[in-house]
Amino acid sequence: MAGGYFTAHAFRDEIFLNLILPKYRGEKGSKITALDFGCGGGALLLKMLERGVWAKGIEKHTELCQLAQNRLEKAGFDRENIIKGSIKELDGLPKNSFDFVILMGVLQYLSSDLRSQLYEKIYHLLKPNGHMVATFQNAFFDLFTFNRYTVDFFQEKFFKPFGLGKLFGQEIVKDLKSLMTNPEKPDYSPRIARDNIYVETTNPLTIGEELAGYKLRLLHKYFYSFFPLPRLIENKYKGQSEKFKKQFEVARSKEWYGYFMANAFVVDCVKEK
Repeated sequence: MAGGYFTAHAFRDEIFLNLILPKYRGEKGSKITALDFGCGGGALLLKMLERGVWAKGIEKHTELCQLAQNRLEKAGFDRENIIKGSIKELDGLPKNSFDFVILMGVLQYLSSDLRSQLYEKIYHLLKPNGHMVATFQNAFFDLFTFNRYTVDFFQEKFFKPFGLGKLFGQEIVKDLKSLMTNPEKPDYSPRIARDNIYVETTNPLTIGEELAGYKLRLLHKYFYSFFPLPRLIENKYKGQSEKFKKQFEVARSKEWYGYFMANAFVVDCVKEK
């Protein structure tokens, strides 16, 4: 699937390049420095380099790393700007050296322990008042889908934390499913991450509290990957849906609709002393 990740268009990249990066000015006479951790096929990294940012990338996946290095070389940049590796490679980078550390499509695949380790390492890599820009899967979107992900949301976010299974019995899951027409849909897909590996969804209302625990102060949230309708019926209105998405992506990424209608969100947070 590496080729698909290499060519995919990402609104999250546009949010960073057009809404976040232009607000920042590096130290007088110096370039903005950025680290793209989990840089994938290198599309965002290349765009930063083309804009004059001093940027490095780290990518764990062998084929994606090679594709990204080739992409940079073809555009006239040094392929060594991309490092093959993962979390441990961060220990070899100089502390307090980056204005931005970027994690696009990374954190949702990490356990809470690994996520915690990564936050701590990023804090030490950032310059004073440096920014971490990261994406998260929007947990509230599962309430909008009216399918098996909605059932998962109730189980993981309500039933388990409050012990409702013990209080009411496990039959409550069956009763919840009875309220939906398609509680077992969508069918398994070999191309959907949530069907194959660990994927963590995040509450956009409490993400600031999570970040604050690592001395990262939330500045802004930007929603992306909008859906005007629950995905099980969206294909019926595909043409109209695409028109809707064009007016919402990026331009309306900070509006409240994103809490429910967007599959993911970007956070911009700043390192605190």
